[in-house]
Amino acid sequence: MPNFDDGVSEAGSSAPPVTARRPGGRISCSWDFLAVLLLMVGSLPLAWIAPHTLVPIPHPGTFDDHWVLDATFKVTHHIYFARDVVFLYGPLAHWLMAAPPRLAGFSLGHIYTSFRTLLLWCALLFTYFAVRLLIPEQPAWKRFVLVLLLGVFWTSWDGRTALGILLFVLFLRGWYAVREQRWNPLPFACGSALLAAGAFWYSADTGVYSVAAWLLAMAGVACEGRREKSTYRSYIVAAASFAAGLVGLVFVVNIVTGGLVDFHFWRTSLALVSVHRWNEAAGMSQTGAVHLLAPLVIGSVLFVLRLLIPADSTQVLTARRGFLLSAFVFALLSMQSGLVRSDYNHIVAGVYPMVLFAGGILFSFASRTGSVLAVLAATAASASLAEPPAIFQPANIRTRLRLARHPLMSCPGGYFQFEDVCFPTEFALPLDNAVIYLQQHSSERDNVLIFPYQYMFAVAARRDVSGGVEQTFLANGNYLSQFHIDGWERSQPPVGLYFRDASDGERMSFTLSQPIDEVSNFTRTPEVWLWAFRHYRADQAIAPGVIGLLRDESRQARITMQEQSIGLATRTYRVDSANSTIDLGAPTWPRGGADFLRLRLKVRYSPLWKLRKPERLQLEITCADGSRSVRTFVAEPNVATGLWFYPWNEADLLHYFDADESRWRSPNTPAVTHLRLLISPLDWFSQKPESITIDSADAVRFTMSR
Repeated sequence: MPNFDDGVSEAGSSAPPVTARRPGGRISCSWDFLAVLLLMVGSLPLAWIAPHTLVPIPHPGTFDDHWVLDATFKVTHHIYFARDVVFLYGPLAHWLMAAPPRLAGFSLGHIYTSFRTLLLWCALLFTYFAVRLLIPEQPAWKRFVLVLLLGVFWTSWDGRTALGILLFVLFLRGWYAVREQRWNPLPFACGSALLAAGAFWYSADTGVYSVAAWLLAMAGVACEGRREKSTYRSYIVAAASFAAGLVGLVFVVNIVTGGLVDFHFWRTSLALVSVHRWNEAAGMSQTGAVHLLAPLVIGSVLFVLRLLIPADSTQVLTARRGFLLSAFVFALLSMQSGLVRSDYNHIVAGVYPMVLFAGGILFSFASRTGSVLAVLAATAASASLAEPPAIFQPANIRTRLRLARHPLMSCPGGYFQFEDVCFPTEFALPLDNAVIYLQQHSSERDNVLIFPYQYMFAVAARRDVSGGVEQTFLANGNYLSQFHIDGWERSQPPVGLYFRDASDGERMSFTLSQPIDEVSNFTRTPEVWLWAFRHYRADQAIAPGVIGLLRDESRQARITMQEQSIGLATRTYRVDSANSTIDLGAPTWPRGGADFLRLRLKVRYSPLWKLRKPERLQLEITCADGSRSVRTFVAEPNVATGLWFYPWNEADLLHYFDADESRWRSPNTPAVTHLRLLISPLDWFSQKPESITIDSADAVRFTMSR
């Protein structure tokens, strides 16, 4: 790759301009790296600066806490993402996440306070090198300020987006070097393929974006030099070599992750990226829209401004048409993450490429007055449109410094100590009961089953969590669901824990499951739930709504599923407006009752849904006692999907693990009398479906022989 201080030569030139260097010039041009060092010092984890302090966790058991704790624990047993269990992150990011708490000494407290450290530092390094490659001709103080602003306000802690940006800038400079015959296209393409494969090793979505970055960079440079017929052969050689290199590396990765023709790494990576758009779609608030649209508008203005104003020098990469075209498209493509799952963290990660490129353009103008104004404008925009992550907030830094000087040696009132963590007292009994139960019924070599996602209880008991997918809610769609179940079948965990979903009045519970995006954990992954139901029986109560499970293979042979059509016609309903109601009619509910309602339907969208996100889908269920409930569900667009619903109080689902069938259901369960589909937009970016086809509707009842 080109030297960071090499300029981008003028189109058609054979070599970059040579500039004389003064003694000490390299140091004067490189002190901008101080910004990275300052940010690293400011983000030193508490586990390193105060290793003996206790860590208060006032809200244990948040959704992300569970997979983070389990992911770190897995590395201690040489279990890695993508190879042994699949997740959005790859084995490289997995190792980086687990290394800091392992260096500090494995404990829950050290995981809580340090798992982000190396990933964040990688993100800062990726950002620095991207800026250095983007505006190497600018004074070091400009890059220092830009990296500092990006690091404090905009950089996502996991480094996935920053790595994608760095690869884009590397590929773009490489393509310019190929076009100007400074680089041979063959080694450039092979090196690019290696970097793209490495991006997949870091994260599935980063790998996809890296391939897109390579293609977009090629398109931008080719478009800029479209009249240079002599370069076409180099483009073709590079493209063919890149494709061949990727194919070869696919088999290399296969060997590392399973076997020469074992493609599970690639299939699961692409499946996880694909499922994100429809399985994790979330609405955007008005504030979120400002956070997303303001950087887009500001960035677009700066791209146009840089296009219209002549470059100060032939060495300004950000002024070249190839950059302006390809970088703008890459930034728009990257915004999809924030457009689909529109919480604050995803929005900031989604707009990061636009922010970094716009910052590079803004800081690329040579005027001293303009440079000062650029710094002031960038600072004001960052302070108003983003906020520092917790680790860079002044209060957090002060707390870490205070604990470094005066470590917390005992838990405050209302907390109890577990390892080096202070948990709320009401969390003590469930945690202790779960740890004792898992340790009594399994050995250290055994895996345990957790449904749906409360992995921290297994980590506290020093047990690995079984399954093929790290977060059960991601085991959606036929392929990922079966992949997760296959993980259970391979390890055959002897014991497990089941956590029922919390009702509306229980949303602050530390132990009960929370419906994700209003979709119950049963309805989101019914195949996974049903497999556990057929292979495990309830053993004892751990806490209200939490039961211990023991493996019971006899259930599989004794449980029988009976299906009965409820008389809804097979029919296609057109969806005429964004807010629509489809009356499915009155079902013929079985006289003897049923356990579940199963619909098989297909939601048809135009191709535009791939640029937007699906609407909210809900089923309104009316029962004979007059009760009415609305169940949110997700369905893969344009794919026939089997949907399962428990029409009554989902808290009763844990009774189905009982060894006595008579306890599964209440004798007074009312019949289902009416069904309606409700379709509504999540936000202004939602795509209306064209139609919904009902293929079948059944009442399902399970029985178990003695």
